[in-house]
Amino acid sequence: MYMVGVVAFALWSGRNPRSFDIWWWALAFVLLIDPMAPYTPGFWLSFGAVAAILYAMQDSDGLLGLPAGRELELNWRYRVTQALREACRVQAVVTIALLPLTLYWFYQVSIVSPLANAVAIPVVSYIVTPLAIAGALLPDFIGKWLLIPAHATMDYLSIMLAWMASWKWAIAWSSQPTWWALALSAIGIVTAIRPGLIRENWISRVLGLALTASVFIQPIQNTNLTQGEFLATALDIGQGTAVLIETKTKRLLYDTGPIQEKDNAGQRIILPNLRGRGINHIDRMVISHSDSDHIGGAASLLKEVAFDFIMGSLPSTNPLLVNLEHRSIPAIHCRFGQKWTWDGVEFHIWHPNGFAVFEDQHPRKPNEVSCVLEVRNQSTSFWLTGDVEKQGEAEIVERLTQEVLDNLKDRVLIFMAPHHGSKTSSSQELLTALSPDEAFAQNGYRNRYGHPHPTVTARYQSMDIPFYQTPNTGAQVWEFRSTSDPRGLKPLFWRQDSRRLWHRQPE
Repeated sequence: MYMVGVVAFALWSGRNPRSFDIWWWALAFVLLIDPMAPYTPGFWLSFGAVAAILYAMQDSDGLLGLPAGRELELNWRYRVTQALREACRVQAVVTIALLPLTLYWFYQVSIVSPLANAVAIPVVSYIVTPLAIAGALLPDFIGKWLLIPAHATMDYLSIMLAWMASWKWAIAWSSQPTWWALALSAIGIVTAIRPGLIRENWISRVLGLALTASVFIQPIQNTNLTQGEFLATALDIGQGTAVLIETKTKRLLYDTGPIQEKDNAGQRIILPNLRGRGINHIDRMVISHSDSDHIGGAASLLKEVAFDFIMGSLPSTNPLLVNLEHRSIPAIHCRFGQKWTWDGVEFHIWHPNGFAVFEDQHPRKPNEVSCVLEVRNQSTSFWLTGDVEKQGEAEIVERLTQEVLDNLKDRVLIFMAPHHGSKTSSSQELLTALSPDEAFAQNGYRNRYGHPHPTVTARYQSMDIPFYQTPNTGAQVWEFRSTSDPRGLKPLFWRQDSRRLWHRQPE
């Protein structure tokens, strides 16, 4: 809009500005009115696309052989052919130039967009826009008959675009490019789309495209973890639970966040996080129980991520089990006493016990059959508690024999506040038995349940247990190294420290 305004002002005042002058003036107006605009993807995509077109097509008159002001003297077939060539080149320029930006922001590239634009741009330019402008300016008794076909055209166009977007090959997914890949691609783009006849310097353009393609290089997924070390990421997913555990060679996802109508944390938060890191395979998913704020994102994740194994506390009628059976993914229920070891890191199930959690009728509400998982190495114990409440907590306390407590005493204990810190959980008995060094809760900002409850927060404070909440910290990354002093452990909070832990080199 600002670019058009600059052009209109220039014509009104009798000026003939250069193309890039318009671009710079529009950029200046945007930054003046909205200094925060550079923090949005749309700013970079819009100005980047226009800059690429202005750079690549600055000598298009000479390329097309259409003398300025004398185009109508040429044969109409020739004019149409040259116009199509120019349109195809513009589309190619935009597609190539925006590759790094779309991958950086969205971890994807639209394969179908050139075909979609080939239809949408002429329809919007020559049908929708003229009808809409005329309908807005003319009197109502005439204008409404122009707005109706404009709206109908846009409606049918949207149906067609949605159909094209649903094609399996419509989008190519990749991870977020590294800094060196972005630098190489920038050099490649400038070389590949530069002005001039393509046939005269096609070799260098091909080399430029090869450099641009470096953004698709998948970085080696190396968290620099060694035997016995693990990484825990408590994602900021609102009122729900989703924690990713990583060892040297394995990954476990504990819960999949909430769902609200068609919006779910799996599609909106967890999947982009995994894609940005180039993760498309997880060894095990643990579903604590059947509440929607813990299982909501599972269906979306199963469509895009490969899972080897699922375990959880679910009734036999839960639709997720049917989904897993359809995908031939094995699933078992959680039971106290289950344990396994990955890369020197131990996993222990502490709850539930004593009844069939896959039966249609639960002997108690779903919260109390939450799958409670402890992840343990030589120096640390990390507890994931789901929504277990006082009755389940009392059962866990009974299982904490003196031998177990003596074993935990030598470890730093990080504790997830059960049920997001509700007043029906975090019992004094369990906290006294475990004596956590630090605690955290995943809850929604100003959630309707009032989690965490003030009495629970006060309980942690009275025991001098630091209590971190995702609305304040953002995603929490807990790094458990064998070489560092666990007593000096400090998690990385994304809302306070934006460094990417997995890009950081080991000390």
